[in-house]
Amino acid sequence: MKQMKQLRVLLGQSRFQLLVALTALVVATTVAIGSGASFTAQTANPSNVFTSGTLSMSNTPTGMSTTISNMVPGEFHSGTVVMKNTGTVRGRFYLEPVTISDDTKGLAAQAQLLIMDGETEVYSGTLAGLTQKDLGTWAVNETHTYAFTVTLPDQGRDGRDNAFMAATTTAAFNWTAVSVPAASSL
Repeated sequence: MKQMKQLRVLLGQSRFQLLVALTALVVATTVAIGSGASFTAQTANPSNVFTSGTLSMSNTPTGMSTTISNMVPGEFHSGTVVMKNTGTVRGRFYLEPVTISDDTKGLAAQAQLLIMDGETEVYSGTLAGLTQKDLGTWAVNETHTYAFTVTLPDQGRDGRDNAFMAATTTAAFNWTAVSVPAASSL
């Protein structure tokens, strides 16, 4: 019995010592892991440059910056304007009349205007009826040639055309563009 007590005391001490050793090991491991001891690295990307684009256009009128004189009923006059997106970004382009002035005898309501972009009709109607026309989105360096044809209609032989003898009208057209965002490349 005495030996059994000694064995219990010995085992009890060993358990205690084992428990102390395990506790010390857990504490040491926690300190090592929890201390933040790890490898780190970083790099920089310092050469980022951001610039804005430009939206500009050019036009080359051929026969459109002239005075058309002495028109008679049934006669037409044509001219072209070459438009180009000379900017560095895409743009949505528009054509609109700025002013129709000096319109004696209502000639702008009689004169027929046809505007063509190649084979595509942009407008067909009276000069007075022209409103802003959306010409679409153009890429950088895209070019369009617009043909303008003005006709004084022939109303017949009954003299109705006489009301427009010596009539005058002046029209000014404005070309505008609004930038169009490109798809993100980031």
